[in-house]
Amino acid sequence: MKALILAAGKGTRLRPITDYVPKPMVPVHGKPLLEWVLLHLMFYGVREYVIAVSHLAEQVENYFGDGKRWEVRIEYSYGPEPAGRAGEIWRARNLLREEEAFLVAPGDTISHLDYREFMDFHAEHGGPVSLALSTRYRLEVGFAEVDHHNRVRKFREKTNLGRPVSTGDYMLSKDIFPYIERLGPDGKALDLPADVFPLLLEEEVPLYGYVRDFAWWDIGRISDYEELTRTPMQEAGQILYWHPVALPGYQFQQGRMDH
Repeated sequence: MKALILAAGKGTRLRPITDYVPKPMVPVHGKPLLEWVLLHLMFYGVREYVIAVSHLAEQVENYFGDGKRWEVRIEYSYGPEPAGRAGEIWRARNLLREEEAFLVAPGDTISHLDYREFMDFHAEHGGPVSLALSTRYRLEVGFAEVDHHNRVRKFREKTNLGRPVSTGDYMLSKDIFPYIERLGPDGKALDLPADVFPLLLEEEVPLYGYVRDFAWWDIGRISDYEELTRTPMQEAGQILYWHPVALPGYQFQQGRMDH
């Protein structure tokens, strides 16, 4: 099974860093963020990748090449501008069409999702789309419960939302391509949740939600990025690569992955 890694965005929330380095290539404890993402996917047996690139694409390709250093195969899907999640899938269609199903994963998110179980879930349900949904999402603001007299009865500060939230990981069957094509994807940006999923729901095409309580970190804001880079490696290793079993060619030791 192939995985499409979305790494084409400009990372505007991480500027000025991303004026010179694409967001998936920002350094995190000695490795580009995207390498940590790939290591996690490799642990679950994914060996074939398509990386969607645009902004400063040459930096991604120069570092990862064809993937032989990691004993995987990497291909690239290019575009002059980012095209949105659905648009990037459409751009990469010729590299994905032979797959009955493929994984879509963000290149800027560390997720403790069990990808093998997620793949099995998609195969069991047989629909065109499965979404990875985590119930572990911490609100960035407090919220209040207010009665009809406008009195605050309860206030919770930055609590866990406790409801399924999309982490940006999807399992898609090749049946998704005709739906994207109907939206006229050439030359414009298209999103999955905002554009394609409403079309599927309108036509009562089933979307399945894989709901689990797993941690995930969207490294999309400068504050989140700086917090992770300041975290001691011993602690950060439990976020970046927490598996007790090392991959071939790597040695896992005290929160580090050495190649």
